[in-house]
Parts: sequence; structure tokens; C-alpha cells
Amino acid sequence: MLEQAHSSAWDELAKLEAKRSKLLSVFILAPVPAELASTVSEGIRSILAIDHEIIELGQAERLELEQVLRQIDQGKKAVKAYSL
Repeated sequence: MLEQAHSSAWDELAKLEAKRSKLLSVFILAPVPAELASTVSEGIRSILAIDHEIIELGQAERLELEQVLRQIDQGKKAVKAYSL
């Protein structure tokens, strides 16, 4: 998922997240043996860290898109002003 976020493949990332969500819900419902608790805990921390990075990348992408949309809107206003 992180690779998809880095390459701005947001549709693919969404598909992967849907699959991951299903897998995680099954995983979370299963009891964890005591000897694996620290490993599972470490894995969950890794997932959360990756999710945080994906969120940051998504926010940066959204800001860039907002800027592009503002520029398009300004262009439309300029065209409209000249066409009157």
C-alpha cells in the first residue's frame, strides 16, 4: 500500500486497503497465543506507522490537487473576464 501511495496509485491503494481491512478484521478476532503477542504487537505498530505515512502522502496529494483546482478556477475566471 505504501508503494502505491508513493506512486500516487490511489485507486489501487483503495483496493488493497479494502482487502487488508477484511484480513485484519479476521485476524483481530482470532486469539493470539501469548508467545506471539510481542510479534503481533510489533506488526500492528508497523501497520500503524505505514498508515501514518500513507495518510501524510494522501494529504500532500490533496493539497497539490487543491492548488491545481484553484489555478484552473482562476483560468476560467480570466477567460470569462476576457470573453465579456
